[in-house]
Amino acid sequence: MDVDSEKQRCACGGSDLYVQDWAYADPTGRLTFAASGSSDPAAFAVCSRCGRVYSNADLFQSEDGVVAAVTRYDVNARVFMAARAKYDREAHAAEPRGSTRTTNRLADFEDSCYQVAVHAQDSTIGRVGVVLEAIAHAADRAGDYECIDIAVAYASAEGVRLLEEKLAGPSWAEARKRFLVSLDFGFTQPKALTRLAEIGNTEVRIPNGREVLSSPALRPQSAFHAKVFSFGVEQYPNLRALVVGSANLTASALSTGAEVVTTQTWKSHATAWNDLRRAQSVHKWFEDTWENADALDNVLDEYRLKRSALPRPPRIREEKTPATRHYLASMEDHEISGDLSVQLAAAKELWIDASSVIRNRGTRPGSQLNTPRGTRVFFGFASEKVPRDTTLGAIDLRVIGHDYHDRTVRFSNNSMDIINLPIPEENGVETYQGTFLLFARDSPGPDNRRRYTLTVTDEAGIDAKKASAANSIDLSMNSGRKYGLLF
Repeated sequence: MDVDSEKQRCACGGSDLYVQDWAYADPTGRLTFAASGSSDPAAFAVCSRCGRVYSNADLFQSEDGVVAAVTRYDVNARVFMAARAKYDREAHAAEPRGSTRTTNRLADFEDSCYQVAVHAQDSTIGRVGVVLEAIAHAADRAGDYECIDIAVAYASAEGVRLLEEKLAGPSWAEARKRFLVSLDFGFTQPKALTRLAEIGNTEVRIPNGREVLSSPALRPQSAFHAKVFSFGVEQYPNLRALVVGSANLTASALSTGAEVVTTQTWKSHATAWNDLRRAQSVHKWFEDTWENADALDNVLDEYRLKRSALPRPPRIREEKTPATRHYLASMEDHEISGDLSVQLAAAKELWIDASSVIRNRGTRPGSQLNTPRGTRVFFGFASEKVPRDTTLGAIDLRVIGHDYHDRTVRFSNNSMDIINLPIPEENGVETYQGTFLLFARDSPGPDNRRRYTLTVTDEAGIDAKKASAANSIDLSMNSGRKYGLLF
């Protein structure tokens, strides 16, 4: 058989995809790479996906490549993983330099085995929900994970809700879940602990719980400041995905706060063994901390009492920031919430394709612009639902190079937010129709009124602005008309 073993099939269904290549084992059973393949009937072929070992002699005599395995390696054993890693390194080194096939297959192989990425979240530049998405992506890469271990300094009920909703699915429901959450300084909300404990297959423990409760101020001797989210299986080497960084289990940390996390995910332990081995220290730390932590039932009631007795019961202040309130707004009584609401409130500039300007002035160029419902947030108005045909308020708006004018923003009968623009011919504009309009925030006026400058440009002008922005977000309306935000 040659080393790629295109003619044979394993009982597990292994194919000749590079990630699942067959390996050559010498007559002693050791994995040994041979660039020319193996024609020795005394040697063996090994399916590196499931570990089944086949005799070359049997394979050579088989017409369809289907034979019985003579034995099976444990693909999760350290010895096998190390041998397979060495085999793969030798196989990659043997490929001809500059080979497109080699480059593509190696890139696909490495990507499938091990991924590491750094994720930065900052709602002031429109990067919203990055941490939550990073955790969800790690869980997805972990596949059919069996256990979840999470350690955080503090938690809020909304943070627990967001995580539970994001990860909802068969793996989450069936996995054994363990949470380490500190009581340090009384920041963790008791209702967050209760909500965690109510999740199926979940146990919650408190690191240094009794020690913290012995302090009237709930002050620990040494603060618990870990933030770890891991997904794995019960069998060694356990880890499949790991997220570490600055994010606690709060709505702000998961969605709107300035946070940075690193994700690592493994799909092949053989080639990524060194990275996985280094990450095992986190798993060991969690196990040690878990063994010494206090059961939630032994501390929760006392924690509630002592926390409520503090002179100023602590609050997780970032849960009350405008950005977090925008993110958590209920869609029952708000036009928008979540990422877009936060981004509209934070954006420095809003651009809109003005290919459909309302002809509100008869034969003269129109001066009203339909925008998606909720666009009002960019102009400083609340996102709460209001009846149709409601004037939301007034702003000062000018065409660049001209004076400010008092203009209104209105929720229209067509369920869109309508911006009243400066009269075009009075402000150096022939028509708004067919252009791209760029609204930029200005400093408030003397009476603290919100002020904006309007630039009439084209798509190339918008592209130039995007290129110089710290971040940009492209959006589209149901009609296909484009708009976006610049930060």
